[in-house]
Amino acid sequence: MARQAWSEEEEDTLLTNRTSLVDLRVWRTDNGGFHPSYLGVLKHEMQVLFPQACINEIHIEGRIKKWKSDYHKLDAMLRRPEFGWNRNENKLLVENEVWNAFVQESTLKFVFNFV
Repeated sequence: MARQAWSEEEEDTLLTNRTSLVDLRVWRTDNGGFHPSYLGVLKHEMQVLFPQACINEIHIEGRIKKWKSDYHKLDAMLRRPEFGWNRNENKLLVENEVWNAFVQESTLKFVFNFV
């Protein structure tokens, strides 16, 4: 039941729907998180809009985890002085040599963390 890919339209819709739930605040718990049933609401909305996609709660939860992971990676890059952000184009600014060194460093950390 694994889902291989999300279309840009599906991701945009999921993000919009999740943001709507954040704005409603009815789905928030006392500790600031979401009630567990919010995934069911998002699943229903996604199935109505994309019935052929077979999007389930586990797929939604996985996509949200990926977004969080990507955000933390980007945040870590932007905390380094050699990285910048172009607000007009929503793009990362970095010299090729710096990027290549960063990728090499990240790859080595990944490899040695799993050896």
